[in-house]
Amino acid sequence: MSTPTPAAGQPAPAFAPPPGVAPQQPGFAPQQPGFAPQPQQPGFVPQQQGYAPQQPGVAPQHPGFAQQQPGFAPPGQPFTAPNPFPTAKATFGAALHSEWTKIRSVRSTFWTLLITMAITIGLGSLFAFGAVQHVDPGDRTDSDWPAHAMSGLFLGQLVIVVFGAMSITAEYSTGMIRTSLTSQPRRATLFWAKTLIVTLVSLVIGLVCSFTSFFIASAIYSGHDVHVSLSDGDTLRAVYGGGLYLAVSALLAFGLGAILRHTAGAITSAVGLLFVLWILINFLPGTWRTDIEKWVPFNAGMQIITTRPMDDMLSPWTGFAVFAGYAATALVLGAIVMRNKDA
Repeated sequence: MSTPTPAAGQPAPAFAPPPGVAPQQPGFAPQQPGFAPQPQQPGFVPQQQGYAPQQPGVAPQHPGFAQQQPGFAPPGQPFTAPNPFPTAKATFGAALHSEWTKIRSVRSTFWTLLITMAITIGLGSLFAFGAVQHVDPGDRTDSDWPAHAMSGLFLGQLVIVVFGAMSITAEYSTGMIRTSLTSQPRRATLFWAKTLIVTLVSLVIGLVCSFTSFFIASAIYSGHDVHVSLSDGDTLRAVYGGGLYLAVSALLAFGLGAILRHTAGAITSAVGLLFVLWILINFLPGTWRTDIEKWVPFNAGMQIITTRPMDDMLSPWTGFAVFAGYAATALVLGAIVMRNKDA
């Protein structure tokens, strides 16, 4: 039976299946007579209208949401950026390794430490030679020969404070501190890792300088019938005390660098505490000078290299403890500044 043709301007009537034929679902074409439905391939499920086929291994999506790309979230859900790089656990050991790598890969570190050794050993040998030349033979038993050998520390500390200050201020001036804080978000961990590396490096350099200066000075003394040995009284304490003094000087400058975050300011402050203050004390009236000069960082710290007690001065270990207290105060304040201020 043929379907009547609609009149002009009238909509076409809906298709009605012939008698005995089941109606088709919307969106599916009717099967031709004599054709069986096509079998589905294994692993595929017939898709419903409005859903795209899923890839194997991908969870089905909710209706109305397309497959999300990495780094994108559906509306109403928080955005999480993917991290294309594997991240290492931020431990104190990892921070130590990072700081050691940085400090030994910087060329200025090598030259600064080399100059420290050259000045300390060279001037120590020069002062030892001058001392043994000008001391009267009758006064040689009362002379502080180890202290003469350690005299190079007077100017060597000027260079070691540059190393201590630049160990932290260089990162602030170049902006690398932000990279360091990204790899190690715990600021206290980063700060004390830097502190430990500076301590170890400066202590090793200080001990090398002091023992080398002593052995060279001993050879100079022997040529003038003055014999000095590490086993003599407090000589050993004076020699390794020179290394301790250089290490604490570097830590003092490091702490000031953490507080000021400026290389020139940190070096100037360290030099002011170690030298300028020591010079200004000499212009005070007699009683004031006597009461104050023993507490000045330079005078207090240098007592560790003496083997002869000095009037109106602190004992060797007491003086060194006072000197270390200055450095500890600077370090604590530097840690507080680093923790509370933006990089």
